Amino acid sequence: MVTTKAVFFEIGADTTTSVQQLSASWFTSGKFLESTIDALRAAGEFPNDIRYGSMEVGSLALGGEGDDKAELRPVEIRYDSAAPTTAQLTLTLASGNLRFYNAYGRHEILRQSVAGWRLEFTAAVNEYGGLVLQAALCDVDRSHLPCDNGPLKEFFITAVGHWLRSQAPAVLKKTAMRRAVIGRESFLRQYIYPMVVEKLQRRLDSLPDYVASRDDVAHVNKQACQNEKSGVEATMSNGERARFIRNSNGWTYRDHVLLNWQEANRTLHDRESEQDLQCTVTMGRQAGPDGVPRPTIDISSVLGRYEWDSVKQELPLSRQRSYMGKAWARATLQWSLRLQWHAENGRVGVVALARKGVPAADAGTTGIYVVSDPLPHLLNVQRVNLWWEGNAASLSSVQQDIAGFLATATGDMFAAVAEGLAPGRKLGCRDLRINESGDIEIELGE
Repeated sequence: MVTTKAVFFEIGADTTTSVQQLSASWFTSGKFLESTIDALRAAGEFPNDIRYGSMEVGSLALGGEGDDKAELRPVEIRYDSAAPTTAQLTLTLASGNLRFYNAYGRHEILRQSVAGWRLEFTAAVNEYGGLVLQAALCDVDRSHLPCDNGPLKEFFITAVGHWLRSQAPAVLKKTAMRRAVIGRESFLRQYIYPMVVEKLQRRLDSLPDYVASRDDVAHVNKQACQNEKSGVEATMSNGERARFIRNSNGWTYRDHVLLNWQEANRTLHDRESEQDLQCTVTMGRQAGPDGVPRPTIDISSVLGRYEWDSVKQELPLSRQRSYMGKAWARATLQWSLRLQWHAENGRVGVVALARKGVPAADAGTTGIYVVSDPLPHLLNVQRVNLWWEGNAASLSSVQQDIAGFLATATGDMFAAVAEGLAPGRKLGCRDLRINESGDIEIELGE
């Protein structure tokens, strides 16, 4: 990655005022340079064979027609981001001949096969990520020239070097100022956190804390209750709310509450009610419709509700309570929202894909419980689902608030990257992908 030129731009003012700037750098890689030359070859802008010299003018020539054609294998390029100003090129001939006259006169033409001959070159990479071939130098010691004829080898090195340098203008034009990179951590910290995580945090904070859902119950056993909230030290009474915490792939959130209490009259109920609300925001590499890995944010939320009831009934004669049975009911609800960046017509946008699972519920009893179907008795799944679909952190609310905003803000943000890197060039975003390191690569073009 070329890091000699970085650009910072201001994001327009809106509700996410903590977002101030995002950095981008010109980027190149061996695979990118190879694919660029492959594309040039396919378009006829980079020759597939090497021709140099003329038997009519001189006495040596490389390439020609028929069996003499010196066809080039795909160019191999190695680029080390630790040495961002140079790249190593390998040029290997698949076929072809060197032609030269017999030493006893200019009548008989001899041929030396160059199939399998390999030359290693060192070329420069400029500050804009462009491959500079004008002064490419051959590393003879690392090359493979299976021939004992010194003059032939010297001519071959000269011929290939001259031919390679002649391709410099086209290659530089197609590689320089073509691809930029936005670092994964910078993107997550300065963009996703304030625009996605903080917004989602505020919505979750606005939901009622389940700790207070049984405040009207007189006999709550606080020693048997639990209040587990991510990112904070929560108790049953300190009012702390769960926070998103960072992990290697993004952020996680968990708000888990277990309440234990008794309801007593002629029948004693030992009750438990549990709610487990979890959310994740993950940045990953997911393939788009064309199979290319695109920057992708996955937001998911899962709600678990569990109710448990153990019954003891007072016997008429002994006045003692006898265990009658117990029942439990459970429901799980979930949704997910995938936000994927893509480029189209020079602009970057967001495609949102929402999925909502059907509520999953089950229940059971043991002993002689008071009802035969504990699910509607203990847990109103329809009511829970209505709350799940209509609260401030529901799928529809998050999609409208977060996804809608990203779709608007993203295009301007990436356009500002292009303008900041190449002022006045009016470069658009032709492609957008995510590399194996998780960094976002933007291909720019006019």
